[in-house]
Amino acid sequence: MRRGLVWGCWLATRIVGLLIILDRFPYPRRGEILGDPAIYEEWSRILAGGAFPEGDVRWQYPPLAAPVMLLPRWLGGTYTTTFALVALAADLLIMWLLTRSGRPLAGAWVWTAGLVLLGPMSYVRYDLVVTVAAVAALLMLARHRIFGVLAAVGALLKAWPVLLLAALPRSRRGAEAAAAFAVTCGAVLLVFGLAQGRAPWEFLDAQVSRGLECEAVAATPFMIARLSSWDGTIVYQYGSMELVGPGVERAAALLPPLTVAALLVVAVLAWRGAGRGWNVAWGCDVAFAAVLAAVATSRVLSPQYLLWLLGLAAVCLAHRGSRQRPAVPLILAATALSQFLYPLNWPDLMAAQPLETWILAVRNLLVLAATVIAVARLRTGPSNAGQDPAPSVTGAALPAR
Repeated sequence: MRRGLVWGCWLATRIVGLLIILDRFPYPRRGEILGDPAIYEEWSRILAGGAFPEGDVRWQYPPLAAPVMLLPRWLGGTYTTTFALVALAADLLIMWLLTRSGRPLAGAWVWTAGLVLLGPMSYVRYDLVVTVAAVAALLMLARHRIFGVLAAVGALLKAWPVLLLAALPRSRRGAEAAAAFAVTCGAVLLVFGLAQGRAPWEFLDAQVSRGLECEAVAATPFMIARLSSWDGTIVYQYGSMELVGPGVERAAALLPPLTVAALLVVAVLAWRGAGRGWNVAWGCDVAFAAVLAAVATSRVLSPQYLLWLLGLAAVCLAHRGSRQRPAVPLILAATALSQFLYPLNWPDLMAAQPLETWILAVRNLLVLAATVIAVARLRTGPSNAGQDPAPSVTGAALPAR
């Protein structure tokens, strides 16, 4: 009965979301969210000709993004509509994985509600496809080689799933999963490299050159300063709205080292915790904390990044032994505020209106608070209470599979 209820809610909300994309259901500023599919369609024409979008600084994706951008073109129909249907299929797959027999339904409820809170933009953004790979990888964490392959697929779609490797145990199984990840990445990159030379790597140049996006956590002081006398502005570059003005470049330069430091803290806590006993729920908790730390210290925090956090939060709550429950409501609240800001009140945020600016500050404080809580929850190590059936060990010894 409860499983039927969550599926019924999922179906009803997804029908409404699809109707909004098809312009069959009213939604304020619907046109604002359709800009990215137009860019994807432009890229698909270039990719269909056998080349990557070299020279386009908006192309910031690893090589496996190419088939995803091409898929709506291959399937036919209006590109935006077909892309939304592909995204809906990805959403359905995530929901199926979260509701498989024996899993707590809390994760499925988080996922169902999360996409409603983020809005129909979810279906016209590439990130939903990447989230499928990440969710599937973590839910296959007990099958270490499969996890390694799926995490590699995610990293080859968009780089952030490489952080899922933090979930691995200190054991032979963990080493084998990392090897599967490396072999999969190496094989795919070799194929694309032989076919296209350096072209598949062009996305790295654009990523390195990006500035401080106006929605990033680190941008909050500058956005608040816009309400008074700060002599800065917002410009469109590298595919997003970035801040330009006094102090921005220095702040942006500090963020990559800060990301490294935050991830090192997560790695140390994960290493210590794994030494006291490892289980799948603990691995998912570590991955969630690692991705949160990366998002909170990133130069970019686009609304679609909340899809990553929602997916990983749902996976954590799909395990009875997760310690990350206190952080999840903060992510849901941040997700709702993200839709309020984009697309519903985007012009007012760009115009430095006080309400939207302070709501952005609250949204970013929620993300930061969730990050601190998620990392802090790793200090106590894995929980042995209410565990789902999964391999669990103490120390470094795990049976080989």
